[in-house]
Amino acid sequence: MEAALSLPATLVAKLIEDAERHGMSVDEYCRAILSESRAGDRSSAQAAVVNEPSLDDLKLEQLSVERLSLTAVGRTFESGALSGHINRLLPLKIGCRVLWSLLSDEGVGPTIREFREEMWSRVGSLRDYLRMIDEDYARPRGDRLHASFPNSSDAAIKRFLNQYIIRKSGLNAEQSSGAMIDFGLIGISDTGRVQFTEVGRNFSLLSNPVLDEEDHRGPSLSADEQVLILSQIRTEMMREWKFMRHVLDGIHVGSNTPTSLLARINRRYGPGTKADWSASVMPHMRSGVLGRMQALGLVKRTFIENRVEYRVTPLALVILEADVV
Repeated sequence: MEAALSLPATLVAKLIEDAERHGMSVDEYCRAILSESRAGDRSSAQAAVVNEPSLDDLKLEQLSVERLSLTAVGRTFESGALSGHINRLLPLKIGCRVLWSLLSDEGVGPTIREFREEMWSRVGSLRDYLRMIDEDYARPRGDRLHASFPNSSDAAIKRFLNQYIIRKSGLNAEQSSGAMIDFGLIGISDTGRVQFTEVGRNFSLLSNPVLDEEDHRGPSLSADEQVLILSQIRTEMMREWKFMRHVLDGIHVGSNTPTSLLARINRRYGPGTKADWSASVMPHMRSGVLGRMQALGLVKRTFIENRVEYRVTPLALVILEADVV
């Protein structure tokens, strides 16, 4: 038999006093307090459900195609391979849908500042929602959706916006940078508004597994999205494509571990070459291109205990056979 719970004398006296003030017995008063506490817990739980992060407002069905009437001329990044910071591609898709949601009825886009502020306000809930998906579906290491997005620190969010979304470096729109600019998905109008390019418009209209189909076990981009981005890289971003080809060829012929692949990259891009990447930059560039190629369906990673190996996919094999650098 359990021992009776002993309450401090001061608490008992307080309960008696409060019960008398409310015209109740001590037993009735304690039951009333317990009932109110449980009701509060239920309200908190219901509020948590209501406030649970969601991507519903970025679904195709929630966005008006009529607002996509205006486009701008964009430019792609052609001076070299993309930064190793760009190691995921889902942020490009989400960035496009957020921009779409900001277009006016006439199709006029936001200013760079307005676009960045909206993305800043969303990234925390986006990361929380995607982390929940990763946990619910046990997505493997190296393929977790929330890893694309920053933690809640201001410095991390600012880096994310600069690297993935858009950064205006000067008064001239031509000095804007960021992955959405680099892939040629957006441009800046003569009035300083962020608008889709034709490619960006088409990319936004494609259905996405995470946003539209709730296919949370597969890749972050659909096959159609992968083909569109691949086409953009192969035709408009030749130095990025040559780097990707160099890495794909290497994996295909046996440089399929981090060490052996790094040695291959060093021979083509390392110190003393035309690219002249430093020893500290090369691992960063390797990780970035592998992440991008995984998002594009070209590479798979296999984790064996503490080792990782890479292999090319059937899609990559088709490209290797058909494409001549």
